[in-house]
Amino acid sequence: MRDDILSLVYAAIDDVNAQAGETVIEKNPEAALLGGDKGVDSLTFVNLVVAIEEQVQSALKKSIVLVDEDSMALQEHPFRTVGTLADYVGKVVEKQ
Repeated sequence: MRDDILSLVYAAIDDVNAQAGETVIEKNPEAALLGGDKGVDSLTFVNLVVAIEEQVQSALKKSIVLVDEDSMALQEHPFRTVGTLADYVGKVVEKQ
């Protein structure tokens, strides 16, 4: 299942990179998203979250919300890297 979710996240990254006209997010589980100097800006992050939610809706026919009070309250926030985000997406999808 993780590989399937990672594929959806990578498809969303392709969407975001296409909108930007350049590679702003690497398709690599270790690529930084939020936090640190190598992360993406807030608009890119929001676009990525929306693109992932759309990919999940399209591919899995499940409506999910990735950013809410619960996700922001987690001890280890899930938005550090592409890999941690994919793991979190998998958990959210499983709950649906």
